[in-house]
Amino acid sequence: MDATVNINYQTLFEDSPNALLVLSPTYQICSANKAYCQLLHVSVEDLLAQDLWTVFPLPPQAHQATASWLTKAALDHVLEHKKPHRLPAQVYEIRITNNRFERKYLSILNSPVLDAQNQVQFIFLELIDLTSFLSSSNQPLAEDLSSHFSERFLMLENQMFQQLQEIQSLNDQWQKNRPQPWSLGQNFSNDGIDYQLALDTADIVAITDQKGTIEYVNENFCTISQYTQDELIGQNHRIINSGHHPKKFFKNLWKTIGSGVIWKGEIRNRAKDGSLYWVDTTIFPFLDAHGKPHKYLVIRTDITEAKQSIEDLKKSEERYRDIFSNTLAAIFTTDIDPLRVTDVNRRGVDMFGYDSKHDFLKHFDITAHCVHPKAYQDQWAQLQQQGEIKHIEQLTRKDGSVFWGSIFTKLNHSKTTAHTLLLDVTAQIDFQDALEAQVAERTLALTESLAREKQLHEMKSNFLGIASHEFRTPLSTILSSASLLKKYDDQSPPELRYKHLNRITQSVNHLTAILNDFLTLEKLRKGFVDFEVESFHLPDFIAEVISEVEALTQVNRQKITYTHTGTSQVNQSPKVLKNILLNLISNASKYSAPGKEIQISSQVDASVLTLRILDHGMGIPAQDHDKLFTEFYRAQNAQNIQGTGLGLSIVKNYAALLEGTIEFESQLGKGTVFTLSFPSSLKGHTW
Repeated sequence: MDATVNINYQTLFEDSPNALLVLSPTYQICSANKAYCQLLHVSVEDLLAQDLWTVFPLPPQAHQATASWLTKAALDHVLEHKKPHRLPAQVYEIRITNNRFERKYLSILNSPVLDAQNQVQFIFLELIDLTSFLSSSNQPLAEDLSSHFSERFLMLENQMFQQLQEIQSLNDQWQKNRPQPWSLGQNFSNDGIDYQLALDTADIVAITDQKGTIEYVNENFCTISQYTQDELIGQNHRIINSGHHPKKFFKNLWKTIGSGVIWKGEIRNRAKDGSLYWVDTTIFPFLDAHGKPHKYLVIRTDITEAKQSIEDLKKSEERYRDIFSNTLAAIFTTDIDPLRVTDVNRRGVDMFGYDSKHDFLKHFDITAHCVHPKAYQDQWAQLQQQGEIKHIEQLTRKDGSVFWGSIFTKLNHSKTTAHTLLLDVTAQIDFQDALEAQVAERTLALTESLAREKQLHEMKSNFLGIASHEFRTPLSTILSSASLLKKYDDQSPPELRYKHLNRITQSVNHLTAILNDFLTLEKLRKGFVDFEVESFHLPDFIAEVISEVEALTQVNRQKITYTHTGTSQVNQSPKVLKNILLNLISNASKYSAPGKEIQISSQVDASVLTLRILDHGMGIPAQDHDKLFTEFYRAQNAQNIQGTGLGLSIVKNYAALLEGTIEFESQLGKGTVFTLSFPSSLKGHTW
């Protein structure tokens, strides 16, 4: 170094822009510069001889306790290994008053000072304040982001620390070949501290002449630039110029220091291997007797990791903001006390139907948008206890329309702010409801199908039973009569032959009737019944039908009476009406005792034709009413009476063909009345 340069290193120590602290090996404070006192809002007198941990900022929040632990671990590392150690940016809260704190992001460089016996005599602790880099951004800090992204920042800090540890490991390799740390010797001033040694240990130091030619560099300068002292001495600082800054930047720099004013700023330099690094730089001009600078002292601090951390934080914030602005979910930030939404993305504004973010923040009240506000208030009470909640709630928009929202809310660590993600799941809920309705509908259809299948199975069983019974009797009669006829010769009385021939004829007619019932029912099922509609005189028509069945009723000594009221002319199908009447009159006769009267009446009133067939027979048990029109079904009290159980089913299908209905009333032991209603004029139907 030029011997003519006279530098007051104690003054430079005290006026250094970075916060510097001198510690004993037991972590008691020996000295502190102005920057440190200003940063922590304390005086030097409050610090001297104090234990570091009584005055060092201790983070009050639980998740920041890691910062204090890392600071202690870093100092222990310096004592053990006798080598400098740097911590990445950590979050601290500086106490300004008893109840007020100021958030700071600080990076810490701890450097040992060894005595002649290679023992740690002092530790220089340098605090690098990175808060300005974060506060310069208009984006919210990590703690103001949603809890998810806050955790992302903490993860990033841990990754930075791990990377720094890797860098420290690499530094250890080349530090094996570096000269031993400064010895104390005779360079200490009266207070026991060598301020030149402090600066050389903590910072990157260079001295240039008035033209910028390098006259002195310390070992830290050589280390970061990767040049030797011989390669740097005599060179201009352009040797480490990265080309990042414009010419105007350095023009303003030289204009400032050329006027004798201290310059402070950040510079991006290039090392010998081409790698880039950032330094926080302070340039002190030394003035001659005429007040002109004749030398410059340049003190730099390596802030490369800090800058990278800031860039990573900014990128993470940008990614968060991109997600915040463009996600399909509505995102809200809510202050807990008082309960007020302070931020919302565009999706949230649109979801509730507000005109703008300003309109939303001014007028939004979540309880006014809840279909069940009491339930939502209970959810907030649960949030205070658990720290996070997830539920589905019915909400209303500004226009009153209702939608379903899936809501996830989480408190920050200090429980002062809640972050909410809200998804409109109305479509999913509607789809689920529709799916459940469809499943219920198909389940019902399947149940009905199974019931129908069971019914068909029962019908088949009934059919087999009825068929075997109904066919066996006439077939047996035919077989026995035919056998007897074979035994008769020409001499046998004719009346015997006629008797058995009549029995065979009646049995064949009975079988034919049964088969006709089966065929008729099958035709009705498939819609193959053909009939024509025509105009005819109803009373004459019914009287003719009655005459056809009188032979049957006379055998049973039964009497049929018939009455008619209203218009006589109708437009209907005489063929189908005849089949209906024959079935019902035949049943009335079959299920009535000998000598009982059968009453038939007809009425044509306006557009309705009504028929009534009443008997005084055995009646139908109440438990059989619901199944009376079922195919092959027979009432319990009719099991011993000849029949297939198809007659009433056929009648019901015939009535439907004529757009009519059939009903009945019955009392056990007293009789039954069937009532049928049809249009008196059935037009346009020809099958």
